[in-house]
Amino acid sequence: MRYAPALLLLAGVMACEKIGSGGGTSASKSDSIAILNTKLVQSKAVAAQQDSLLQGFQQTTQLLADIDKELSNVKGLKTHVPLETKGEAPSDPQAAYRASLVGKVQEVTALLQQSRARVRSLGEKNSTLAAQVATMQQTIANFEQIVEQNKQQMAALNIKVDSLTTVNTEVTAQKTAVTDTMLTLRKQENTVYYVVGTKEDLMKKGIVAEEGSKFLFFGSKALVPARKIDKTQFTAINKWDDVPIVLHIADKPYKVVSRQDAQYIEAGKDSTGKFNGELHITQPAEFWSTSKFLIIVEGQ
Repeated sequence: MRYAPALLLLAGVMACEKIGSGGGTSASKSDSIAILNTKLVQSKAVAAQQDSLLQGFQQTTQLLADIDKELSNVKGLKTHVPLETKGEAPSDPQAAYRASLVGKVQEVTALLQQSRARVRSLGEKNSTLAAQVATMQQTIANFEQIVEQNKQQMAALNIKVDSLTTVNTEVTAQKTAVTDTMLTLRKQENTVYYVVGTKEDLMKKGIVAEEGSKFLFFGSKALVPARKIDKTQFTAINKWDDVPIVLHIADKPYKVVSRQDAQYIEAGKDSTGKFNGELHITQPAEFWSTSKFLIIVEGQ
């Protein structure tokens, strides 16, 4: 088809030659040849353009085929082969092919738009999540800082507790020592001593002695506590405890030779009202205030 203009041009040249042989002048023949040469050059130019157009058409067709092949590989894409084409014959396969290609492009465009929307949505969600994660990380960092501060405070408190424990231990020890000392002093303060015996027995033990002088029937000697007292010869009691002092000789009188006031001594009695040989101190504070050592001589 691309050689049709050239054939037409040759036919025109032949016709001109026939006309010229029919009686034309040599000048007119020369003009006709020049015209034919011009037409020939023009025909060659047209033919070259047609060749270029045909080559471009083929390249375009190949490009469309490649595009169609790539589009067919898109997932989710439907096959487009429309039965109706606008402006072209329905029986034209190229028209149906082009329409199908256009449909695929449109569908790919729609898929791209959906993808963009999905990506945009995910981006917004990711931004929200990123902000939440950043907030949580900041919260965690704050908690870690608080925990670290609490650790430091606990360490300081532990040091204080250890120091206070040491001080408390020392104070407790001192308090115990003071308490023991107080108990010891109180025990010493409340401890009193008594001894009961006959004159001979007490003098033999060195608890009492006779002082004074007697000549014939004049003068007298009195029993008094020894100047040096031996605690081991006495019985120790707590003056606040109502511990009875038991006499060995209950049917004879007794005498207090120490400095206590005998009026604070009360004789014990049995169920029949008879003296049972026990002596009770009625007012300990007053009785023991003069001396911590009570000496009772029996049979006097």
